[in-house]
Amino acid sequence: MLLTLGLLSLLTTTPAPTVEIEVFVPLCDNSLIVCGRAAAGDPRSLKANLYWGAAYGAEHFLSKAPGFRVHSRRDGSPDSAILRELVIERTPAKGERIVRLSLRAYAGDRIDAALEDFLRAAAGASQADLVVWAGHDRLMDRAAPKTEVLPNAKPRPVAVLACMSEQFFGPVLQSLGARPVVLTRTMMAPEAYLLEALASAVARHGPTEPVAIRTALVDAYARYQRITPKAASSVFSKVPQAQVVAPPQLEPAPAVQPKQ
Repeated sequence: MLLTLGLLSLLTTTPAPTVEIEVFVPLCDNSLIVCGRAAAGDPRSLKANLYWGAAYGAEHFLSKAPGFRVHSRRDGSPDSAILRELVIERTPAKGERIVRLSLRAYAGDRIDAALEDFLRAAAGASQADLVVWAGHDRLMDRAAPKTEVLPNAKPRPVAVLACMSEQFFGPVLQSLGARPVVLTRTMMAPEAYLLEALASAVARHGPTEPVAIRTALVDAYARYQRITPKAASSVFSKVPQAQVVAPPQLEPAPAVQPKQ
């Protein structure tokens, strides 16, 4: 009896598996879009780039966010496409999952390499629970590269934090069999407070709950952009309504004939 109770206690206290999120961050490049001052648009500046080292850049912001800690950091060679690989973990509150974000900083002048790697990951080359693109929407500039889908690959849930990603990334992801959890409808800023909100929502609800994730992103975008929730909501694509199954139609009861 005691052994049974001990086993039950162990089973009930076993933590949920860590949720893995793989994030592709192509650094902002002033030759493609307006990133701001020169350093913010330097495509190889990890320290000052708008999407990595600036106040709301991925590494700078997340490494200082409450409940997030840097687990590991590894730099690539100066001339490589991947300038830094960064693993950040979110400490869970009671009842939450551990979330681990594996972020890759791609040189902005190698954004096409980032795009190819992201689409392969979305098609199933990654084992992450959620694959995220956070940066310039490169598909606004060029056609999608041909992506080879590996045999028996399982397409991943994806989020694309980039301008108008529903229009430009949506059809491509659909062709790969990947299921978007988050897309956008308008121009927007793919800044790291959205990654913080995404990770927190995933910790509470899991990586495939689009309503909860969208709500968290809308709230964060409204707060940091200092706009109304209604305006922030217009930035993110609506969650498709689940098909409602109509209840079976019952045969009408026979009419009661009045007594003669």
